Amino acid sequence: MTCFLFRLSIFVLISHSAIGIEINEEVEDPNYLYSTSVASMAKLLEMENKLLTQLKSYAKLMQQKLDMINLYQEMLHRPPMIDAESQEQYVSNPLNAYGLLRRLHQDWPKWLSYLDTRELIEQMQLQLKKAPSEKDLHLATEGLLRIESFYDLEASHMAKGLILDKQYNSHLNPADCMALGNHLLNLTEYSKSTHWFRTALRNYKQPYGKLYNQVLGLKRIKLTRAYALAIARDTDGIEKKPQDTTMKEWQKMADKMLDDLVFKASNEKIKKLTKEYLDADEQIFINARAKHKPKPTAMQLGCRGLWEKPKPHRLTCRYSQADSAFLRLAPLKEETLSTQPLIILLHQVLSDSEVRSLKNLSLYRTSRDFAKQSVKLFPLEETQATLQRQLNRRIMHILGVGPTDHSLHVYNYGLGGYLQRNSKSTCRGPPKKTKLKKSASAAQINVQERCHSKHIATMIIYASDVPLGGATIFPKLQLLVQPKKGNVLVWINRDNEKKPEKLAEHAVCPVVMGSRWVMSNCIAAGLEMLKQPCLA
Repeated sequence: MTCFLFRLSIFVLISHSAIGIEINEEVEDPNYLYSTSVASMAKLLEMENKLLTQLKSYAKLMQQKLDMINLYQEMLHRPPMIDAESQEQYVSNPLNAYGLLRRLHQDWPKWLSYLDTRELIEQMQLQLKKAPSEKDLHLATEGLLRIESFYDLEASHMAKGLILDKQYNSHLNPADCMALGNHLLNLTEYSKSTHWFRTALRNYKQPYGKLYNQVLGLKRIKLTRAYALAIARDTDGIEKKPQDTTMKEWQKMADKMLDDLVFKASNEKIKKLTKEYLDADEQIFINARAKHKPKPTAMQLGCRGLWEKPKPHRLTCRYSQADSAFLRLAPLKEETLSTQPLIILLHQVLSDSEVRSLKNLSLYRTSRDFAKQSVKLFPLEETQATLQRQLNRRIMHILGVGPTDHSLHVYNYGLGGYLQRNSKSTCRGPPKKTKLKKSASAAQINVQERCHSKHIATMIIYASDVPLGGATIFPKLQLLVQPKKGNVLVWINRDNEKKPEKLAEHAVCPVVMGSRWVMSNCIAAGLEMLKQPCLA
């Protein structure tokens, strides 16, 4: 046996030495000629075979990447939208808008690390400099969740495009759902987050599952752990808390215990924990959620269309001519919606061509954001457009005000854009009647509400139809006005004693589908048009 091992060791040493000499000969002699020997040529064949094997491996890797690209293109397939109108119509759907914004912020940067082509990466990096920020994604998330809670929608329904009993050709993918769930989890809205995590897991299917895993970094087990944590914390929240510790200390201790249980648990235990929930009928969760819903507010009832049918009234609808030669030639249909306070709806004040021109003008102006409401203001400052002069003259005739050259303020509501109940007004800006410069930044604009004492009425010009949501409502009157392109809504904000009229408290329902374009103006005592922006 010993002799055999000795001979074997000698054989190995000789073999290694021979190989070493051969390798050193090729490496150390750069002038080595292959063409001078067939035996040497055989080595070239071996070399090429290795290269072909490497090329095949590389091609396989590239094909995998190509498959992922094709999958992503298939997942994002949509009809071509060349003109601005079709593009705006597409993003007026909140599911399309949210998915688009989230993808550009979260998904597209991940393609940079997945694609190993320098030139392409640089081009994409250049484009991604204009991608949505973290704040932008945060606001979009809040907007979509506002639609969900305000209109009492279900996460599972929204994810498949079912909104307010109408099916749309749009959806939210698992990455969208997880982003929404994570947002709620960070807000300690554990129960609400479970619905989004569960929906994400149920939609995490092939062939797109491997795309989420390999390219987008969304591993199924990561999503499952997030769901398990939400379940655990939601269940933990109903347990009786210790009496000898403060709420903050108890919460810190409970969170640590849950982290240990969930994040340190094996994958199999996590899957087992969530399997029972994933296998259950979704209707069970919907029914359970319904038992714990908070009582809807008056505003929510109105926006959901749950107010009682209005009682018959003697309000009038007539053609208004007043003392204006303009109105005598082109009388307007005037509908009185309320007499106390006075609320009037004027029909077809703006034409379609004027609305289009107005939008085109505003889109090229410096904008200002009302982030909390998800609304963007386009002040048409220093614009000497014919349209603006025409509209100012028309306002003068409608309201009976004196000549005015005030700039118009155009608003476009964003994803889930809304306005909370407001009885004072939404007249904003500096008290002095000075024009804002084009270069003025948001930080230089004083948005304190300092014109309340002057503001006696509000006028809204609707510049678009809104299919779902976006209505102007007066909760105490149980009055709802749905935007219709070209119509004008005017109401009085103060009573006879010039005090704020509580019945005029108004709000704007969150926009669900469509793009809400409005012009609005604050009207002061003496029917003077205020220059400050008037959000309504």
